[in-house]
Amino acid sequence: MSRQFNELIKEFNSIRLYAREFYINGFKLREEFREKSLRSYDNERRRIESYLHQYIESEQNSTGKSIRLELKQQQPAANPFFKLWQTKSFTKNDIFLHFTLLDCLVNDNLLSLTQLTELLHDCYLSQFDEAPTFSEITVRNKLKEYCQLGVLQEVENEKRLSYKIAAPLHISANLVPVLHFFKEVMPGGVVGQFLLNQIDSDSESPFAFKHHFIVHTLDEQIALNCLEAISLHCSLKVMQYNGKETDITPLSLYVSTETGRQYLVGYLHKKLLTSIRLDNIKEVRMMDSITNYPKIKQRFALKKNTSWNGSFNRQPLKHLRVLLRVQEGTEDYLITRLAREQRMGTSKRLDSKTVVFEIELIDLYAINPFLRTFIGRIVSIETNDNNWKAHFINDMKELITLYHTPEEAGIHD
Repeated sequence: MSRQFNELIKEFNSIRLYAREFYINGFKLREEFREKSLRSYDNERRRIESYLHQYIESEQNSTGKSIRLELKQQQPAANPFFKLWQTKSFTKNDIFLHFTLLDCLVNDNLLSLTQLTELLHDCYLSQFDEAPTFSEITVRNKLKEYCQLGVLQEVENEKRLSYKIAAPLHISANLVPVLHFFKEVMPGGVVGQFLLNQIDSDSESPFAFKHHFIVHTLDEQIALNCLEAISLHCSLKVMQYNGKETDITPLSLYVSTETGRQYLVGYLHKKLLTSIRLDNIKEVRMMDSITNYPKIKQRFALKKNTSWNGSFNRQPLKHLRVLLRVQEGTEDYLITRLAREQRMGTSKRLDSKTVVFEIELIDLYAINPFLRTFIGRIVSIETNDNNWKAHFINDMKELITLYHTPEEAGIHD
C-alpha cells in the first residue's frame, strides 16, 4: 500500500496574503494578525524574508524592530516579488519523483505510465530498505502536473499515452529586451520572467523605470484568469477579500498609469458597468459562456469613450472647457504633453498665449488629478456640472490658503 502523497504546489493565495500584509499594507504585530495562527505568522514571515532578504532592511527603535522593503537605485530593474512565484512546498515523495522521473526520461526516452512506474520501483526504490511504493495513480498525477507545467509532454504512442521531456524553448535574442520590458509593465508580466528563466538569459534589463509598480505582480494570476475569461467570452464569479461574491461579465483590464493599480471592468447582471480592483480580489472562477458577448462589448465601447478612468455611472454627460496659459514657442512641450495625455479630449491653440482643452465625461471627478498638474496655468473653467466646479475650486482654495489667503492668491469663483 502506498503512503499518502501530498501535492507539490502550495496555493499562491496563501503567500500572496502574507506578502500583502507584510510588505504592502504594513507589518502587523502577531496579536493583530487574525487570518492564521501566531505560529503561521512567524513561519510565513521568516519564509518570505528568506526569499527577499537582499531587499529587506530592518531598524531597531524604541517601539521595537521596524522592517521594510528597500529598493535601491543601483539594483537592476527587476521586480523582487517575482521570487515569490518561484516558491513551492514539497514532501520527500515530491522531491524523489521529481528527480527520478526526469532521470528516466532524460535520454529522449518515450515511456508509458506503466513503464515509468516499473522503472521507479526496479531501478530506484529497490535500492533502499523499507522504501515506499508508488501506485500508478500517484505517478500519473505527478506526470499530469508536469505536463501542465510544460516540463513534460504527453504523446500517443502505439495507441497508449506516453511521456517525454518537453523540447527546450527557443526565443530569438531580439525578443529578450521585449521580455524585459513586458515583465515589468504588463498585466501577467511574471510570464515574461518565466520565459527569461527558461532560456537561461543572464542579460540585464536595458530599462530603468521612474515609476516602478512592483506590488501588482501579486495579482498576476487573477489578471491572467480575467484575460482568459475575456478571450473565451465567459462570465466570472469574483470572490473578494471582504467576503463579497459577484457575478460579472468581464470586458477589459484597466491599468492606471498614475498608481499602477489594475481594475477588472465588466457588467454586473449585464446591465451595470463597474470596475473592481484586482488587489481586492481573492479568487475568480470561470462560469458560463456568454452568447451575446459581441453586443455587450459594443455597448461597453460607447461607455468607455466617455469615462476618464475606471469610474462608470449612469449620469448624463458633462462638458468641460478649460483655458490654459501656454506661451507659444517656449512652452510648446506642453502642447505635446496635452496631445499625449488628453485621451478622448481635444485641445487647440487660440492665440500665442492661450490653449483650450475640451472634453465630455460622465464623471468629471475622475479628471481631477490630470487637471491639478496644470495648476498655475488654468485661466478659466467652464462646465455644466456646477457641483464639480465648486468642489474643484474649493479644493484649490484650501490648498492655497495653506500658504496665502485667497485674496493674496487672487482666487475668484
